[in-house]
Amino acid sequence: MLNVRTARRAVLLLAGIVVATAVCVMLRGTPAAAAPAAPPASGKAGARAKVIAEIRDFEDRFNKAYESNDLNAYFDFYTSDMTYFDQQGRLDLPDYRKLWEKEVAGGGGMEEVKIADMTIQVGPSLDSAVAAYRIFTRQRHPGGAPAESWNQESDVLFKRGGAWRVAHVHYSDAPKAN
Repeated sequence: MLNVRTARRAVLLLAGIVVATAVCVMLRGTPAAAAPAAPPASGKAGARAKVIAEIRDFEDRFNKAYESNDLNAYFDFYTSDMTYFDQQGRLDLPDYRKLWEKEVAGGGGMEEVKIADMTIQVGPSLDSAVAAYRIFTRQRHPGGAPAESWNQESDVLFKRGGAWRVAHVHYSDAPKAN
């Protein structure tokens, strides 16, 4: 027969199990069946796909302005605080613009631009992205013959005031094909 002491232990043990179970449920969160539904993956995927399409269109227009030597249109694609890295070093927007204005005024400029193998990474808030690609250019230099080259370019883009803009460009030689 159970004595009072054993009965008390059984009640305390049972109470401990109930409390421990309640704590585990609280730490783990609401059971999955009662948890609010997450937004459909197609909604997030759809929004991300839309941003990728916007970036592809943006990059196409950006590189067409570059190819046409339309400096006003080309430089409108940049943020005012952009940075540019190439084989010679870093430039800010005013210095990069001066370089191109001098090149075009002297009879130089782009003759052909093609892009290939583009990959796009989109930030989680869908207002930033990196577009990385290979870029072919045929450029005429003042007083010289056109030069052709394949390079690698990465553009860092931010959506500001509802419009995409390039905040940073990294431009470097492409590896030589074997």
